[in-house]
Amino acid sequence: MKSSIVSLLFIAAGSSAAPFDTCPSKAFLVQGTTATIFGVNLVSGSYNRFADNVGTNQKVNGFGFSVHDRYLYGWDYSRGNIGRIGKDYALEPLNASGLPNTNFYVGDVSVQQNAYYVYRKGADYGLYRIVLDENDSDYLVASKVIDGSSLNLNIFDLAFHPDENLAYSVDNRGNLIAINVTTGSSFNLGFTGVTGTFGAVYFDVEGYLYISRNSDGHIFRIDINDSTSTTLFAYGPSSGNNDGARCATAPIIDESEAPTLDYGDAPDSYATSISANGARHGKGNLYFGNGVSAEHTPNQVDDDDGVNFVTGLETGLDTLVSYRLSAPGYVNAWVDWNGNGQFDESEQIITEHLGTVGENRVLVEVPIDAREGTTWARFRVSNTPSISPLGGVDSGEVEDISVSIVASGVVETTTAWQTAAFEDLWPQQGDYDFNDVVVKYRIFKSQIGNQVVRLKIDGELLAVGASYHNAFAFRFANIARNQVDEPLVRLTINGQQIAKNPLEAGRNEAILIALDDTKVIANTQSGCKYFRTESGCLNQQPIPFSVTLPFKNTVTDSASLISGVSPFIFAVNGFDHGPFVDSNNARAWEVHLKNHTPTEAFNTDYFDQGDDMSSTYGNFQTANGLPWALIIGTSWNHPKESTDMLLAYPEFGGFAESAGSANTNWFRSAVGQHSVQN
Repeated sequence: MKSSIVSLLFIAAGSSAAPFDTCPSKAFLVQGTTATIFGVNLVSGSYNRFADNVGTNQKVNGFGFSVHDRYLYGWDYSRGNIGRIGKDYALEPLNASGLPNTNFYVGDVSVQQNAYYVYRKGADYGLYRIVLDENDSDYLVASKVIDGSSLNLNIFDLAFHPDENLAYSVDNRGNLIAINVTTGSSFNLGFTGVTGTFGAVYFDVEGYLYISRNSDGHIFRIDINDSTSTTLFAYGPSSGNNDGARCATAPIIDESEAPTLDYGDAPDSYATSISANGARHGKGNLYFGNGVSAEHTPNQVDDDDGVNFVTGLETGLDTLVSYRLSAPGYVNAWVDWNGNGQFDESEQIITEHLGTVGENRVLVEVPIDAREGTTWARFRVSNTPSISPLGGVDSGEVEDISVSIVASGVVETTTAWQTAAFEDLWPQQGDYDFNDVVVKYRIFKSQIGNQVVRLKIDGELLAVGASYHNAFAFRFANIARNQVDEPLVRLTINGQQIAKNPLEAGRNEAILIALDDTKVIANTQSGCKYFRTESGCLNQQPIPFSVTLPFKNTVTDSASLISGVSPFIFAVNGFDHGPFVDSNNARAWEVHLKNHTPTEAFNTDYFDQGDDMSSTYGNFQTANGLPWALIIGTSWNHPKESTDMLLAYPEFGGFAESAGSANTNWFRSAVGQHSVQN
């Protein structure tokens, strides 16, 4: 929605601007240390800038709309008193008496009384009522209802109910609060499920309460009769200084705003209508396909033309989705795989994918247990990265598509989780702490009969304790590159699908680069040198990834198919990797599991340097049989930074030197203070 700035008419103190013509459905939002006023469509979160300045050089807070005279009232920080704003958006100073010498940031105008209420906690302050009726002898006289130690609330705005002489708010802990402004008593109506600073609070004529969170602009809707009913209603503007006002007797939307909204077309069990908090977008220049036909309500007409499933949806297999965009935007999508008539959180198939102008293609995995038959998919594009299948957003479009799922006969099996750990100082033993790259992973095999149609690897990057830049990859020893259906290979990292092909170019064998630079992918937290290897630096979450390897032609199943999948690391070109590595061809340096064969990219001249005795005792091991790479068939607590493996796991040396015949449970003998708890 385009923004427009309303011209300002700066008025002299004591003059009176005209009130607003109507009781508007839009909410007013005042932000900034110099008051800027916006009009917010609570349905979509879209907003207009009404005024850059209202004639004051400071904040206006405690914002409220009066249904009695159709003025906005607020606390003017520049004068330390109240003021009112008419349709010219210029502040008219008012001089209320009987108020303490402080500023108020919580306030609203009562619907039942022609009075403005302001509140500040603290024994010297409290809740005050200011008469706004110009015919009343107490016009602009403030009276204290209750002091702020008796009414001690951590709230940042309040709003009056359209039918009751009660004000409502949500405190910073997420509790729904009702305030009797006659007696000054308050009631905790229960936890809403959301927390934060809610600086803008509104009602609509139906009695729904809306709260806007300062930190992210999220607008939540609450049925005040059930605090657990809270839903994320729209994605609005965020601000550190936020206050709102709205005509509480206006509907949430009026007919004049119909051309500005786009709704979905799925049945309303999927949340399509306003009453169900359905998906909706403010109309603009971002959309799928050739255009968007906005409507005030869902129209159940198939006018969506921007999203297409290129291949069929078969259980346990991948399908290719194509969508066209008019402009760059973030795409989120869901499919009701289980057929329960709603889009569950686990059914999201595309997450915050930044699409480009024109055609975009994304590979989607159809769950093996997806319910056969007709179901619905929802695609949303907007300028807001993270959105749910519900609620309003100020840009983009929603397209709901009916799709059919058919059974494929695919059966899926999986290995147990195992952990791969690497020491990247090879061919030197170095600090031997085995936390330079640590990855947990498991392998899924999809087959029809004895024919394998796809391998998939799910994993997590657990630790990066390296100063060097290393890539993490898998070698598929028994699969040639030309057996892989490359256009359908899919790699996701942290839920984001990676556009580039993860199969290494120019190779005959299938070499799949899962993490092309672990040093870059694993962003360390402030004050930490490495990722999840140091004391005090262990609260970061592991980084998930997933890679799918479909085959052009089915591959006959055999035990060697899975056993031939081998993890390894290699040096990233363009970065120094120590004295033994040729910086002109860093990729030729690899570290594999003990006695494993390197890939065709490896330079065998690296063998037998430093502590390596590959030619004598077997690949990638010392004279004592110590390796530089490990597979542990379980989740594993890797050593802390610069802690020798033999100190963290005293039984490991005997295991390695005996070629695995002794101390077979060495990984259970961790010395706790020397290892990281995963």
